[in-house]
Amino acid sequence: MKSVPIHKVGFRAGLKWLPVTAELLFSGLGPLMAVASLWLLISLVASLIPLIGQLILMILAPLLTAGLMVAFDQLRKGNRPAPSTLFAGWVNPGRRLALLGLGIWSLTGTLVAAAVLVGWLGTQIDPATLEAGLNDPEALAEALRDTSFGGGIVLALAIFLLVIASLFFAVPLVMFAGVPAMAAIKFSLAACLRNLSAMIGLLLAVMILAMGLGLILGVVVSFLSLALGQLGTMVAQLVFLIATLFFQVLLAGVQYVAFSQVCGWTNTPTEQPDDRFDA
Repeated sequence: MKSVPIHKVGFRAGLKWLPVTAELLFSGLGPLMAVASLWLLISLVASLIPLIGQLILMILAPLLTAGLMVAFDQLRKGNRPAPSTLFAGWVNPGRRLALLGLGIWSLTGTLVAAAVLVGWLGTQIDPATLEAGLNDPEALAEALRDTSFGGGIVLALAIFLLVIASLFFAVPLVMFAGVPAMAAIKFSLAACLRNLSAMIGLLLAVMILAMGLGLILGVVVSFLSLALGQLGTMVAQLVFLIATLFFQVLLAGVQYVAFSQVCGWTNTPTEQPDDRFDA
């Protein structure tokens, strides 16, 4: 059993994780986007597999995220990560199995949250209307106007946030420390709970970024569609893919930066751990 430190950090630290990650990302934007482009290619291939393609991608997500974190780690050490760094978790059998286990955990939790949400919606909306709305976001939004947001949606959101919290530190802990999946999940929950104010700060920063990015994308997409017609729509889709890719890389980097501070992964830690967790 490996003893892993849990440093307690505050709200300001959580707010800073995003800008620190952005600075690190822009210092090696080319190599990191090359690594992420490989992930995009895998996503496109998975989308071509009927029925199970997206499920496979969800199971692989922690493993691919771990590869992005290794790329950030190499960049921080002054190295230039190759695109194949994305598969750093795959080449190690022990880490591969643990990361795939985290993927199964993530998929299961997400499906449970979705089942709770759909079950609740079924009590609020006519089943035929709900089925039609799943294929038409505008129709779904119209149907939701008259629904009461109660315990069902709160429970679904709580389950989803629990899944995110259980994976936030678990993925880098498995990748960098070789901790088994279930022990890493317990550690991640404990670390998030101990640093709840920092996690709230991070959530606030991510929400602000997401809203700002969404606003900018909306303006750009509208302009391209109006100015270039059908070609503009194609270009807008490409811009949206690039923005999504950038955001995905940024979030993986945030996990790495947070793990480095909370778990003392930096080369020159400046604090003694406030707590330790046997993983």
